[in-house]
Amino acid sequence: MTNRVATRARSLREAFDELLVRELSPSTGHLTALVNCCVFAPSLLTFWFVNGVLDFSTAFLIGSLGGPGGIVVRLAAYLLLVPVFLSLRIAYYLAHPVHRRAVLAGSCPTATVLSLDWFSVGILATGLPFALQDLGPWIGMNAVFLVGIFLLPRFIASESAARAVKLTAIALGSLVFAYANYGGLLVGLVPALPPPAAVLGPVATIRLSDATTATLLAVTNSVATGPAVVAAFALLMNRLLTRPEVTSLPMVRHSLPRRDPARIVLASAALGTVFYLGVVWLLTGRASVLPL
Repeated sequence: MTNRVATRARSLREAFDELLVRELSPSTGHLTALVNCCVFAPSLLTFWFVNGVLDFSTAFLIGSLGGPGGIVVRLAAYLLLVPVFLSLRIAYYLAHPVHRRAVLAGSCPTATVLSLDWFSVGILATGLPFALQDLGPWIGMNAVFLVGIFLLPRFIASESAARAVKLTAIALGSLVFAYANYGGLLVGLVPALPPPAAVLGPVATIRLSDATTATLLAVTNSVATGPAVVAAFALLMNRLLTRPEVTSLPMVRHSLPRRDPARIVLASAALGTVFYLGVVWLLTGRASVLPL
């Protein structure tokens, strides 16, 4: 009896070893094909690193790194971003009957259901209410963008002149935002520099109350409302940043996202928000179902 059990255990172990070797083989392994070709590519890590540096730098500058857990939780969520995203993609391919047959046949599905670009939005977009508390600079910057990028170039026949107007609007809008937010810090260093309120008026002074900011923060960080709000924000950004008026700028187009179908943007941003809220719950023990 003991010899029979030992023999079967040895046979199972040998069969498992053979299966593992076959599945990890570059030429015959389904697991290798799924992970190496269909799911993972070195470009994902490049995107993860570059996008992370840009996103966190921007979030730091505009002040949206606050919220439940602060920057530590957001960094932890970003470290887990790629493994969770790849796991979701693997699960979808294996759960879908058509895609599963394709994978097991050694080919990769061409369907795209999630975008890492928009999946990552949920990590930082949930902190946007902190950035929007100083509402005036956002109004001033976007007013300059609206006029200089979308409206004024329509009346300019020369393409080069229209492009120059757009680039000037980007520089001027960014300057308005920076001066309205941080110009007060320079007034003491440069006596001749007027305070932002004297130059920009309400653009430098309009501010949301702490109660309003707390309400918006509760909306974006609640399970019931946060995924929908962040998904709507992501779709708006996807449509605005991929308009011809913006993508026609040669020095800007390389930093812009591509125009994805609405279903991909909405699903990716919503799932990314749920993922981030889950990380907040795991690391801090805090979770909000309703924005109360």
